[in-house]
Amino acid sequence: MDELLAYRAELLDRLARQPSELRAAAALMSEAEWGARRVTDGSTLHQVVAHVRDVEVLAFLPRIRRILVEGRPTLEFYSTHNWSADRYRPAEPLADILAEFARAREAGLQLMRGMAPDDWARIGFHPPSGWRTAQWWAERMYAHSQEHLAEIRRAHPQALSGPGVPDP
Repeated sequence: MDELLAYRAELLDRLARQPSELRAAAALMSEAEWGARRVTDGSTLHQVVAHVRDVEVLAFLPRIRRILVEGRPTLEFYSTHNWSADRYRPAEPLADILAEFARAREAGLQLMRGMAPDDWARIGFHPPSGWRTAQWWAERMYAHSQEHLAEIRRAHPQALSGPGVPDP
């Protein structure tokens, strides 16, 4: 049980570090570079960060809340990876996107830090994935952001190392 508690504490620490990791990567480039540099699928780095924020705000945070408040909820299903593309605003300042991501992440962390050990096992039904625990969603939040941080780091070699940017 101690190992599980230690794992969850480390997961929360890692989740807490991700907004500053994104800010550190953003500080290495101008706003124009964020709008011009592209990743493998053709998205700009600005679009990638907006996507990370949108998934945090519109999917992960509401799912964690519902799992903790409702008994075995059926969670929202989004049909594609690009489901938030219609709300993308190319002129939205990167600083605003990063700030909203950080606020949503902090709200999620406050919920998760207040969870009793049994709360981590609370479940919700996600149509494509099936029954998933609050812990699974916390792990997915981390993995999703980490996946896109790695994408940003590949697109901008300077973001691979430096102060405040941990090794991938």
